Amino acid sequence: MSIFPLLLLISIILIGIVVSSELIAPGLVREGFENLPESSYWARFVAPRNDIGSFKEDQSYIRDPRYYSDYADVGRLGVPYDFCRMIAPADDPTNLFFACALAGTDGLDSAKFRTAGTKDGFRISYDDYMRDVNGDGRADYCRILANPDSSWQPMCVKSTDTGFDSKEVVDSDPPAQIQTLLTFYQGCVVWLRFMSDMKDTIGNINVQTAGSIVIDETPRRDTTDGLYFNGANQFLRISDQPDLSLGFHVPLRAVRVFMVWAKFDKFTNNAKIFDFGNGKAMDNVFLGILGKGDPPASASASLRQRICGDESTVPTGNSGAQFVAEMTPQVLMETSSANVNEFVCLDPELRPRKLSPSFPPTGDTNTDGATRATLIYEIWDKQARKMRIKVNGVVPLGEWVHIAITATNEDAFRPNLGVYINGQKVVDKESGFLPSTGTMTNCYLGKSNWANATSQYENRDELFQGSMFDFRMYQGRVPEQMIKDSYSWGKMRLNI
Repeated sequence: MSIFPLLLLISIILIGIVVSSELIAPGLVREGFENLPESSYWARFVAPRNDIGSFKEDQSYIRDPRYYSDYADVGRLGVPYDFCRMIAPADDPTNLFFACALAGTDGLDSAKFRTAGTKDGFRISYDDYMRDVNGDGRADYCRILANPDSSWQPMCVKSTDTGFDSKEVVDSDPPAQIQTLLTFYQGCVVWLRFMSDMKDTIGNINVQTAGSIVIDETPRRDTTDGLYFNGANQFLRISDQPDLSLGFHVPLRAVRVFMVWAKFDKFTNNAKIFDFGNGKAMDNVFLGILGKGDPPASASASLRQRICGDESTVPTGNSGAQFVAEMTPQVLMETSSANVNEFVCLDPELRPRKLSPSFPPTGDTNTDGATRATLIYEIWDKQARKMRIKVNGVVPLGEWVHIAITATNEDAFRPNLGVYINGQKVVDKESGFLPSTGTMTNCYLGKSNWANATSQYENRDELFQGSMFDFRMYQGRVPEQMIKDSYSWGKMRLNI
């Protein structure tokens, strides 16, 4: 028997074994090219579609750029040639589904390789990614989703020969950035990111807007400018009930952590980042600034002129107690300028302190000259103020600042509280207070419950003017490392 027929027979037997193994267990046999992006044999014969890509879409569909939109390898070519994205039919834009335009299928339906739609129960999340979770050489579609027990996990739908499987599996080894986000989810009851919309990531609350406030919805997944408030008529009201109250899905008495990024473009009077309550001085819990910012050192050291005359209030001669001749009050009045019969003052003897206008002209910038402001966090029980935490000079003008207030122990009624600025603890208050009531009717971001209250002694509170990002509330206390991670995550998203 010659060598050639023998080699041919051996080759046929090996091919038969490989084909049989692939039919019996598709994931068992590896073709050997999934980890060779530059030398993949099959990749030489196909190419990414030229009609679907980062800036091209099938006219039959509408793309939602807030979700994953990039090339991946779902066809098991060994190279990321398949363009995957979240789309919806042009005539049914709310029925989103995830689809991949496979390499080498030019002219065919670009959405044939797809998941079910949201109307069929497919669950979606902004925190989505693609990864080969079962080691079969295909990238699977994953995202962070809620479980029935209110925990959060990275759930994936696996890629197959014909599309994405309908069954979800847990990703036991998600990427590092997803692991960080998972720590942000645990225990969170409200999460308003203010990146590409004003929706609650957790899904517990509704958001009403005032003053036609809008957010930039351009397709940027990694950076943001936050949500801008104009300080004139814009604010948000949050609720979880039809009567616009908050406390059913988010029991406020159980909230132990508030966290937010804020940037003040102007220190408006007693501006509040948030104020939850049942009206003015009624069960309030709020975070804001004191007055119109802290006066600069140069202003506080300036000398006030005398009402009458040109001299300053600093004496030109000797100061302090001096030896003088003794004389009666009658003689003093007759022989000095204290003689009331001859004293003349053409100027008013009492002038009110000049304050900046409550509503400065358009374009006016920081009329008081303050560059930093004092942070105020207060808790009220009905009409009694139970706690005030004041942190001097920690809020800068025109710069982003990350603020976190958290319980630092497990005391159910009077926990210790920590205040963190830019990831660093600045206040440690023992035996603090939690919100005093479980339900509140007036819950605002960017507005004070004292906004309509005025008196002859003070100006009314004004609306917040600036930007906010990443507002969160938690039911349980959070570790210090999570606050630091939130600060680092926010810096990357804000590009600072």
